Amino acid sequence: MTFTNRLEILRMTATVILLAVAVILLCSCSIASKKDLIRYAKNHYGACEFISEEHKGSGNSEYRTVYLKDKETGIEYKVTTRLSDINIDGSVFGYTEGKYSDFEQKYTEYVLGEAGTEIKALEREYGLVCDFPNITFNSRVSGPDAEKAVKKLSEIVKKYDTKDLCPSEHLVFAEVTVYVGAYDAKTDKWSASSEYEVIDYVHAHYDADAVFCDSIGAYLEEFLSYDEISKLISDNNESQCGKAYYFRDKDGNLFIAIDLRDYGIDNGGIRLFRDTSYGMEEIYY
Repeated sequence: MTFTNRLEILRMTATVILLAVAVILLCSCSIASKKDLIRYAKNHYGACEFISEEHKGSGNSEYRTVYLKDKETGIEYKVTTRLSDINIDGSVFGYTEGKYSDFEQKYTEYVLGEAGTEIKALEREYGLVCDFPNITFNSRVSGPDAEKAVKKLSEIVKKYDTKDLCPSEHLVFAEVTVYVGAYDAKTDKWSASSEYEVIDYVHAHYDADAVFCDSIGAYLEEFLSYDEISKLISDNNESQCGKAYYFRDKDGNLFIAIDLRDYGIDNGGIRLFRDTSYGMEEIYY
């Protein structure tokens, strides 16, 4: 037997031993004690008072729940420990202990209650509905105004969120279902929907009454000549694929918008076209 074969056998043996140990540890897992649950609550949610304990079941169905009261806010909540199976392709390979609490949900509701007056004022100012952490504008809104409003909401909530536990990722919609963008308060990053940015641009710079119809995949050479593409893209060996956004103008005529950023061109901007019998004809405005 060669040295390489021996080494491979040792590796396989070590892997089997590690897997066996892992399974044994998982199978021998038990739920947390009352003391552990209270310590968990204090570490994650702050100082609390113990109210009562519930302990039922046995074996893999055993669970323990402690009922607590947050000293800062007066919120009564619970923390539960129970076992969950490790299931792979329908087979159970062991169990793992997990802790679950309803504190963050109740705390968020508490914070929103404290901030309620300011949130209502924000809704009136911008014509929106807050379904925290998301907001929906009642009508079309510009990208900058959407960003400003969602940042104001985040600032309002932050004043009352002393534990820093409220959701920080916000989705923004307009006219019920149109996705406008997302804001992450932790990183202070606003990510606008490329589709909505195109719609916003068309309404602001070309036709305020244009109706957005749909967006589909398209190739850049459908709109621009090869010479122009070569000037915009130095390495033009492959077809540039992006999106084409279809609109109808106030007279019902179809036109198409493309955002060159969708095609990997940062400095191209948004351009408009009509599909004619002679090919794509750019709209100058």
